Amino acid sequence: MKRQQTPKYPFATLVAYGPDNTLATKLVVAIFKTPASRTADKLHRWFINEGDVRHDPSIAAEVAAFAKQQGVKETTAYERIVGCPHEEGVDYPMGRTCPHCPFWVNLDRFTHEPIKPPAPTRSPEQILAELSVVRDTQPIEALQSADAHREVLIAPLLKAMERGVANPAGLPAGEGMLFSYAAYLLAKWRAWRAYPSFIRWLSLPGEVAHDLGGDTITQDGKRFLASVCDGNLEPIKQLVLNREADEYCRAAAIEALALLAIWGEVPRQPIEEYFAWLAREGLSRERNHVWASLCSACLDLEALGVFPELRRAYDDGLIEAGYISREEVDEVEAGPRGKWIERQREWHPPIADVAEATAWWGCFKRGPRRNASQLAEYANRMSESDAEFEPPATPYIAPPKVGRNDPCPCGSGKKFKKCCGK
Repeated sequence: MKRQQTPKYPFATLVAYGPDNTLATKLVVAIFKTPASRTADKLHRWFINEGDVRHDPSIAAEVAAFAKQQGVKETTAYERIVGCPHEEGVDYPMGRTCPHCPFWVNLDRFTHEPIKPPAPTRSPEQILAELSVVRDTQPIEALQSADAHREVLIAPLLKAMERGVANPAGLPAGEGMLFSYAAYLLAKWRAWRAYPSFIRWLSLPGEVAHDLGGDTITQDGKRFLASVCDGNLEPIKQLVLNREADEYCRAAAIEALALLAIWGEVPRQPIEEYFAWLAREGLSRERNHVWASLCSACLDLEALGVFPELRRAYDDGLIEAGYISREEVDEVEAGPRGKWIERQREWHPPIADVAEATAWWGCFKRGPRRNASQLAEYANRMSESDAEFEPPATPYIAPPKVGRNDPCPCGSGKKFKKCCGK
């Protein structure tokens, strides 16, 4: 790619995509209006069925006209084809490889060199041992080595989950850590054999599920269920309606259904119809977090057909306005289609890096942006006792959720929904 050190704005990039590294069938022009633009302010795509899109004179004329219309002052083009023309989450499910373009599987789309996974530095036995220890730093090398031993590790990790579900309140601390790591690794590997264990875990009565998994449920419960679902949605739907289960577990089940549609694993229409049934008659008409998550999931999925029922739920006082406001329903309805779905694909993709996904755990030493609610909890406990208080060794169980429009407790100055609430 050729470009000057300091580009002039509005600035345009031209990127070509194709089924292999010799033929481009898709051209994307992205416009960045200011240096502060982190993502493209305008985007346009051109496709071609025959020939190379880079050599089509009519498309070249349209590109020039588009750039002129946007007032572009400088343009740069990537010299190489940079990957498959199909879009993850649109043309094929997120976190999977494109079935139409096998050329790009395990190939770096920028360098066109094979992607070589790092060599493991831990054996399966060492990995399990390290993941079973309560510590204040992440076991990075064990987590990085796990992928290389995936087939060997799935069985013992499944057993760790089964032991946890069988004895949720009495696990030793190390077993509790292994349970939580197992949840993330099995979700990352899309291990459908773990699906029944996840359902049994989140179906435990009352607070018992949180005793076992802490705040991993509210943080990533929906990604867990969406990742290990084997295509049969009935167990998730049964969890949604299970009034013995905790409301946050039921909420995670609703959000998992939306996520499956957003990731492209299942069609959107049946999920929207199910959400409409829940709002119309499926859920008991009592205010709880299940209603709030149903509303949130409908906004994320842009399920406009459910919006009249959501407004009726607001009228009946079923949805907590502090968590998600009625004005947000109006905002999504009036906004451009696809915007919120794309945000969810960006904010809640399948788990790809377990170390990154678990970095928030309360047992790990962290910097000044440590969760403010945790710091308040520690301060309250210290004031109640002269004894030295240590932060919890298991994943932190959060207090009730912050409102989506409230200031984020991490101290960033942003609204919760724009920061940690993503």
